[in-house]
Formats: sequence, structure tokens, C-alpha cells
Amino acid sequence: MSLINKEISLIDIEEVQKHNTIEDCWIVAHNKVYDVTNFINRHPGGKYVIKSNAGKRVSRHFDYHSKRSHKLWEKYLIGYIEEQTKSCSCL
Repeated sequence: MSLINKEISLIDIEEVQKHNTIEDCWIVAHNKVYDVTNFINRHPGGKYVIKSNAGKRVSRHFDYHSKRSHKLWEKYLIGYIEEQTKSCSCL
């Protein structure tokens, strides 16, 4: 699936953690943020499998799925985790 005309942004993990319900469900796999709200009720393993991981990093679970499933996830991609870096302004 092409990401052209799809708004992709940097999202901090604190924002992802706020989206932790069946009605508003985001997950993170390999620093990619997915809004799976519209998929949660169609998940073959049941909605509570996703609900229990809502607002969390799920790379381990993502890796369990097939390559075909990975392609399906792409339509739910909404952004990337904004990694916070620590910098020192010491001189």
C-alpha cells in the first residue's frame, strides 16, 4: 500500500499510551504507531487480545504474525515514535 497522501507524523510514547481503549486503540511495533481502532473487532484472536496491549509496544507480537499480516498492518500506520534524546549543553 502506498503511503502517498497519508499523513504520517512523529508521535511520542506518552501520546500513544493515552489511546488504550477499544474505542480508541493505538499500538507500537518497531517504532511504528498504528491506529487499530477500526480493526480491533475483526482481529482473529478477539478484540481483547489487542485491548490488553492498547497503548503499548507490541513488537514481539508483531513478529509472531505472518508477512501477509504485516502488509495488512500498513493501512493502520499513523506515525513513528519520536525518540527523545538527551543532550548536554555543558561547556
